[in-house]
Amino acid sequence: MKRLYCLLLTFVSYPALAATSSIVGSNSTEPLSTANLTQWTIGLVFVLLMILVVAWVAKRVTGFTSNHKGDLKIVSGIALGSREKAILIKAGQQHILLGVAPGRVVNLHTFEKGEIPEQTNKDVLTGQSFKESLQNVMKKGQDQ
Repeated sequence: MKRLYCLLLTFVSYPALAATSSIVGSNSTEPLSTANLTQWTIGLVFVLLMILVVAWVAKRVTGFTSNHKGDLKIVSGIALGSREKAILIKAGQQHILLGVAPGRVVNLHTFEKGEIPEQTNKDVLTGQSFKESLQNVMKKGQDQ
């Protein structure tokens, strides 16, 4: 019985092994023939183009998700060290100063409504930076 299976397997697999392939350059005996090198080059260029297209689409698609409308927005920020930042956010009508470090977010100060004026384009035009604005607000708080 075992011999019958081996004989049957031999007859079934012979036509599959004897079939000729129709791939360009497969009949050449040299691996570095022009046909083989052309086929490999075209395949490599196609794969690289597909990688670039997928990366471009992924960048465009993720850009849409971050442009949501809401009551929470980052007003400004400043780097305090190599990995630490102070960020001023606006949550509704209130401004909050946050300290951000790897694995940690700390509420440094919560400003009362109206304590920080709404930023306008004149602050950008006059060159007043976040650092200067923060120092002005802190001085006002110490004076009172």
